[in-house]
Amino acid sequence: MSSPSPQLSVAVVGAGIAGLAAAIALSRAGHSVELYEKSRFRNETGAAIIIGPNGSRVLSKWGFHFDKAGAMDYTQMRRIKADTLEIDSEEYFTDIKDKYGDRWLLFHRADLHAGLKQLVEAQQPPTKVHLGNAVVDVDVDSGILKLSSGETVKKDLVIIADGAHSDLISRVIGRDYPVSKSPMSMYRFLKPFDRVLAHPEAGQFYHGQKSGFTTFYKTAVGRPGLLLNTYPCRGGELLYCALVHPTKPKEKGIEGWDSPAEYQDVISDAQGFHPAVQAICEDATDVKVYTQMWRDPIERLSKGKAILIGDAGHLMLPTHGQGASMALEDALALEVLFKRVTSDADVEERAQLFDELRIPRVSAVQSMSNKMMGPPDKMISEVKRYYNGPIPGPKAKTFSQEYNDFFFLYDIEKEAGKVLAG
Repeated sequence: MSSPSPQLSVAVVGAGIAGLAAAIALSRAGHSVELYEKSRFRNETGAAIIIGPNGSRVLSKWGFHFDKAGAMDYTQMRRIKADTLEIDSEEYFTDIKDKYGDRWLLFHRADLHAGLKQLVEAQQPPTKVHLGNAVVDVDVDSGILKLSSGETVKKDLVIIADGAHSDLISRVIGRDYPVSKSPMSMYRFLKPFDRVLAHPEAGQFYHGQKSGFTTFYKTAVGRPGLLLNTYPCRGGELLYCALVHPTKPKEKGIEGWDSPAEYQDVISDAQGFHPAVQAICEDATDVKVYTQMWRDPIERLSKGKAILIGDAGHLMLPTHGQGASMALEDALALEVLFKRVTSDADVEERAQLFDELRIPRVSAVQSMSNKMMGPPDKMISEVKRYYNGPIPGPKAKTFSQEYNDFFFLYDIEKEAGKVLAG
């Protein structure tokens, strides 16, 4: 009878997309994983999410069930002037799977989360999930975690994936790492897509259109504009709507992603839109609001036995829709780097390799996402501080082929193997 492979004892802090992905990856690498989540898996509403081919390749490798999760292909982007209905631009994304090896996908965030949770539950050895028990502190050198229950546990490896407002980041980088807040906030809500299609005015924007973004914008000279992003999710059952607007005084203290918002505020901000565009927002329910946040790149993602991933390590604006894909890249990097690792010395060495691999990539993506709307030369100069490979030029648009090539051609499994081989 063969003996079991040596394992690390791993703690993953946080059970969002990044945390679940890390649990899958490290379980696949053969380790014993325990996941600690302060909530009790509330169902998220009002949110949808984009996964690029660089992320969907990771999901495919793990056997993720895209159809069951209602994933839809991102096949086009249309920009329409919200007051005149003039079509400003149309881009079509064809042959994505042939070009980049997998699909560019639109999800309801809760469906992606549920699919990842199912993969966690299917892993062998089984992943232990502790709900309602927050990690309140961690000693990154010893791997000792202090839980909100008062208990302490010791682990060989600690993955910190507890999101934008993590209290543990300072344990890795030795200082506070506060978020920066954009002057813009976002209302989010979901509408039954059949109701939108049936509306005599709102339906005109979606009839006969393939799945993808339909974006309405209105700008005024010298003032921040308004932007309504819409796209279908959950297999076409729902239309995700996100109205970006200048942050109101009452929104400035908001910390979370899903604070309740007033329907009347949505309608008020949409007053300058054409009635047909306003109709998309009519009767919106369960509206949430958050102030867009980001952080500048940091000098390290690991220290001792601890590694920061996802928004805890590289929070960025949603400009290119790459936040979740970066978390999936992080996870697959962990799977590759931590296979056959059993000793403390190897843990710290591989954690340093994680930094070597991920810091240039995520710092470049953060800089592009956070500074894209500013002067292009300034953004490119910042990217070059972190990344010495080819990057999109100053005239490249947000979802142009130059950016798509930069994001989607990157193969995290291949790059992790290179770093591991030295």
